[in-house]
Amino acid sequence: MRATNSQKGLRAVILRLKPGLVAAGLLALAACNSDPEEPLVEPMASETAVPEPAPSATGTGASTAIADALDAGALADREDPERLLRFYTNALRIGDWNSAARAWSLDAQMTPQKLESEFGGVAGPKVAVGKGDIESAAGSLFYVAPVVIDFADGRPSRRGTIVMSRVNDALGATEEQLNWRIDRSSMLPQ
Repeated sequence: MRATNSQKGLRAVILRLKPGLVAAGLLALAACNSDPEEPLVEPMASETAVPEPAPSATGTGASTAIADALDAGALADREDPERLLRFYTNALRIGDWNSAARAWSLDAQMTPQKLESEFGGVAGPKVAVGKGDIESAAGSLFYVAPVVIDFADGRPSRRGTIVMSRVNDALGATEEQLNWRIDRSSMLPQ
């Protein structure tokens, strides 16, 4: 069952909530949902993929802890597209444009410079990725997920989708083709 426009609007609102409030919001929304068997939103834990560290005496901050915890193994994952999205969103949050660009397919021609010009600034963007759907077509798997990006410097938020793909274990496919990669995203200012 596909979400209605009102449910999509609710998804956008829920994705902006703090992780601690998501469960309470989902419970309240579930009581209003006409189909209680299917949840409205199944958020991916991209914002909580790496816990924020407590301040230390050495002065290392959240960015250093996230950088240390970037899961480079996600670049070779063939099973879990959300793992690559967590890697990508964490790289964006800390401004590691080289790592973030590695999450994109070669055909997308994404560069660290393009990512920095789009997402760079005084503070890293806050990226929330919702639960996506896997579809298959013509020997490939596609993963489409909703995305909300908020900026601390006053730029308008962006909402849209991110599309990932991989070849579905086809004979003769390269390692790059067999691993999940971002193909495209459509982000509109809100």
